[in-house]
Amino acid sequence: MSERIPLARPDDDALGEATQMLLQGMRDAGVDFNVIRALANHPVLLEGFMAFSSAAYWGSSIEPATRELAYLTASIENDCHY
Repeated sequence: MSERIPLARPDDDALGEATQMLLQGMRDAGVDFNVIRALANHPVLLEGFMAFSSAAYWGSSIEPATRELAYLTASIENDCHY
């Protein structure tokens, strides 16, 4: 079995200040996105993911209900469990 990618914490001094602030903001808001915490270990990947997700999720011109239908359809087609 392969080892899991460690999840970064906002108090990790090895992370950049912007990443620490992002993780602390998530913690303060009571949300925990493991994908962001995992990508925080690799700043270039995190930056790319955040740019993509900003456009795909928050900057989209697609209506929220249609966007949710696309997410659910993709999850079902790919046998995702969450």
